[in-house]
Amino acid sequence: MIGSFMGSMESTVVATAMPTIVGEMGGLSIYGWSFSIYVLASSAGIPVAGKLSDILGRRVVYAWAMALFLIASLLCSIAPSMIWLIVFRGLQGLGAAGLLPLALVMIGDMFSFEERARVQALFSGVWGISSIAGPLLGGFLVDRVGWPSVFYINIPFGILSAWFVWHWWEDRHVLTEGKPYIDYPGAILVTLAAVSLLLGLIDVTVWYGWALIALSGVLGYWLWRVEKSSPDPVLPIALFRWRLFTVTILHSLAIGWVLNGVTAYVPLFVQEVQKKSATEAGATLTPLLLAWVIASAVSARVMLRIGYRSPAIWGMVMVVLGSGMLSQLHVDSGKMLLIGSMLCMGTGFGMTVPALLIAVQMMVERQAMGSATATIQFARSIGGSVGVGVMGAFLNWQVAKVGMAGAIETTFWVAGAITILGLAITIAAPVLSAEEMGRRR
Repeated sequence: MIGSFMGSMESTVVATAMPTIVGEMGGLSIYGWSFSIYVLASSAGIPVAGKLSDILGRRVVYAWAMALFLIASLLCSIAPSMIWLIVFRGLQGLGAAGLLPLALVMIGDMFSFEERARVQALFSGVWGISSIAGPLLGGFLVDRVGWPSVFYINIPFGILSAWFVWHWWEDRHVLTEGKPYIDYPGAILVTLAAVSLLLGLIDVTVWYGWALIALSGVLGYWLWRVEKSSPDPVLPIALFRWRLFTVTILHSLAIGWVLNGVTAYVPLFVQEVQKKSATEAGATLTPLLLAWVIASAVSARVMLRIGYRSPAIWGMVMVVLGSGMLSQLHVDSGKMLLIGSMLCMGTGFGMTVPALLIAVQMMVERQAMGSATATIQFARSIGGSVGVGVMGAFLNWQVAKVGMAGAIETTFWVAGAITILGLAITIAAPVLSAEEMGRRR
């Protein structure tokens, strides 16, 4: 939980410090890369870290990921220029790629189905609290201590987390005997394909943005060919023949799209269209996060009795309902419509996301749990990046026609269409009762 809190909070706590950092160091022209490089590195590294944990064990990979994260945090705090800060943020992202997915993998190793369903709610709470606390903590540290503190505050907690895992963790899955096979071609290709896609999505209004997206498609096809013939692939291609896994990956892409789109453009709507303060804009996401945490706890208990499918489907119904309310927002809308939308979407996310993740972890072989869980996280990250990129391009296209207010309102319809697609995908999930899942496990 400590490692998850650090990895998820680091992407938000720095946002408050960056204006001060730019004021001292300069480098406004490359300001955005301090955020983009973290997302690029953490997204590209997720499937590799998950697979390495299957081969080498969770403890070793977690320890190395934490060490890299902490060293990079220390380097960020003493960075002499914006260029070096961006380089060190990239290293931070690579470390975070091993912290976030491995936390979920280790839950799968440690706990039974009944226990895991309840523990997932705690980890959802960690994510929600870190999202709320990150900007607030960042502002406090910058004002009272100085901007380097947003980086070196990680060090004592990271050491504590690594010490716990190193001394008490026992790998319960069977590690590869003899010299393990590491799929270097697959690891390189998945990294290059992810980075090309994310770089292309940064600006889809220019020709090289589309060129990078096309390159990612070529690399993705090449990756698929390589992984089909690999004896132990980084991406678990064989699992895509299993309907539950395929549905979960497509569902994660849709969820990532909607979640990142909402968290990016709802505060923008409040601040730019309704002319509210930055504090009020940030607070609009609080109902979503709190509802997510509560719904995760309730959904976990329901899964124990009726299986995963009904919570997953009804969760998506709630997301569609919340998205429909969001599409009705306009400049004069009251707070209740926005709060209701966020509550519905948060409740839906809290029901549907853990349900499918736990179902996959329940059914997959223990030796493949790391790569399966990491692939789900990877899909959500890629979906989020694609969603923000596409919705940003749509927003820019609409601004010239209908102005900022109309453009953002129309952009919410894009998110609504994706939620309906996500519901259709979720309905395609196979029927598995709690008893049947237990027998198969």
